[in-house]
Amino acid sequence: MHTLASLGAVPAPVVVAVGLGPAPADGPVDSDTLSRAAGAALRSLSSRPGGAGRVVLALPAQTADQAGAVALGAQLGAYSFDRYRTGEKARTRAEHTLDLTVVSTAAGAAEAVERSRVLAEAVALTRDLVNAAPADLVPEDLAAAAQDVAAATGLQIEVLDERALAEGGYGGLTGVGQGSANPPRLVRLAHTHPEATKTVAFVGKGITFDSGGLSLKPAASMDWMKSDMAGAASVLAAMRAIAALELRVNVVGYLAVAENMPSGTAQRPSDVLSIYGGKTVEVLNTDAEGRLVMADAWSARTRTSRT
Repeated sequence: MHTLASLGAVPAPVVVAVGLGPAPADGPVDSDTLSRAAGAALRSLSSRPGGAGRVVLALPAQTADQAGAVALGAQLGAYSFDRYRTGEKARTRAEHTLDLTVVSTAAGAAEAVERSRVLAEAVALTRDLVNAAPADLVPEDLAAAAQDVAAATGLQIEVLDERALAEGGYGGLTGVGQGSANPPRLVRLAHTHPEATKTVAFVGKGITFDSGGLSLKPAASMDWMKSDMAGAASVLAAMRAIAALELRVNVVGYLAVAENMPSGTAQRPSDVLSIYGGKTVEVLNTDAEGRLVMADAWSARTRTSRT
């Protein structure tokens, strides 16, 4: 890959030439190669002062799928998380503007590029949530993010707080969350389509920080435990994209959200919990919190699907 000054030869001040590897012997360049090339080009431009700005991509997008792949790769490559930067580098998500044009004459290219925008925004949402500091994304915050998505997309949403979880018998979530000052949440999102003939369910693990509880992790193992909510973030982002694309399928998404911390109120190894539905579970290691919160959400999913 080479970045060149155009010297006025084209309207753009900078031209990025990206190699696509050896030419395929049996057809056009595959979509994955085009997506990676576009991503590499945008990463190089995003590192320049002022970011990427307005970009025209002239990769060989001969089909709508290829045009969508180019656009998706470019938007993912342009991603940047600047929430905690200071000075001129500090930018909010709304300030990350990319004016993107994909050169393609393929039928359906415009629709494919628009679909890529929806998917890229969903991926950016997941990345933003995972990259957030754990103090800025406690269970209540992740539930609030889900409420924002639901309000923007028309998704149905139900959020159970700690009182509703205790009263409803969600012993996995309440057990994992009882050691934290930030109580757990269970979020249910639903997308329905009048022409749907089947229902799909997603269940995501949302441990906003996982210390291991009383079965405390070694310090070095906690470095990325703010990312233990990536499953729930992915479900939330998927639900956002599904709603935006108006897919002809009914989809239910559960976010099982808690913070696993050690304290005088934390669950203990050898405690016996009663998860949603009444099944009892002995806790042998409090760092096995994921299966406890997922058991509650999964049981809620299966019981709901039968009613």
